Amino acid sequence: MSAAARLDGRAALVTGAGRGIGRQIALRLAAEGARVVLTGRSTDALASVAEEIERAGGHALAVPGDVRDEQSVEELVSVARERIGPIELLVANSGIAGPTRELWELSLEDWEETLRVNLTGVFLTCRAVAPEMLERRSGAIVVIGSGTGKNPLAGRTPYAASKAGLIGLVRSLAWELGPHGVRVNLVSPGAIGGERLDGVIERQAAATGRSPEQVRATFVEGSALGQVASAEDVAGAVAFLLSDDARAITGEDLNVSMGWVMH
Repeated sequence: MSAAARLDGRAALVTGAGRGIGRQIALRLAAEGARVVLTGRSTDALASVAEEIERAGGHALAVPGDVRDEQSVEELVSVARERIGPIELLVANSGIAGPTRELWELSLEDWEETLRVNLTGVFLTCRAVAPEMLERRSGAIVVIGSGTGKNPLAGRTPYAASKAGLIGLVRSLAWELGPHGVRVNLVSPGAIGGERLDGVIERQAAATGRSPEQVRATFVEGSALGQVASAEDVAGAVAFLLSDDARAITGEDLNVSMGWVMH
């Protein structure tokens, strides 16, 4: 099978698929032959990505949903099952940056909202697709974490805690699902060029009294390759981990960080 057809005909669900890394992952999976279900909270953004996939000859289904809400996730998986069949591949990508403030300045709502999306949302999504994967004794899950789950980032405690939590979730879930033929892996991006990184830099600059240029330089200088990665880089890693090329890989945490994180 050619690399472009590694996922031919498989039903894949991508959360947070309307923009950024999620959008690029959806495009890549469709290009490799997957039938992709796109979900997120922005109906217009999802429709735009679905249209882009269809124009390129792929198959996409946009189903708005909210990973924070148990019923919404269950309904999403039900609609996907009815329209394209049971989910064989899951990319749990939905996430938010959370607040940029010192911990003692955070409200409980700030903390809980970040963990609700970044950690509980992954739990709900994995729980919803796992039973059918168990029944078929096959499937692959990739969770999108962050290098910040392993490297400190001042003023971003809720985000860092949520991403660190994903490491334990993925490793334990890999052990639970492994005997049933289902693989679970984590991808930890470093700084990813684009609109989201620009926003992080602006908030970090305001919180620390540095210029945006100084903050941006820290992301570049902290990497072995002296640059930031792209959403396309992350999508390529995800496609590999979902494919049979990675059949012997589970419970792993793959850094896509230009060498910013090496553990």
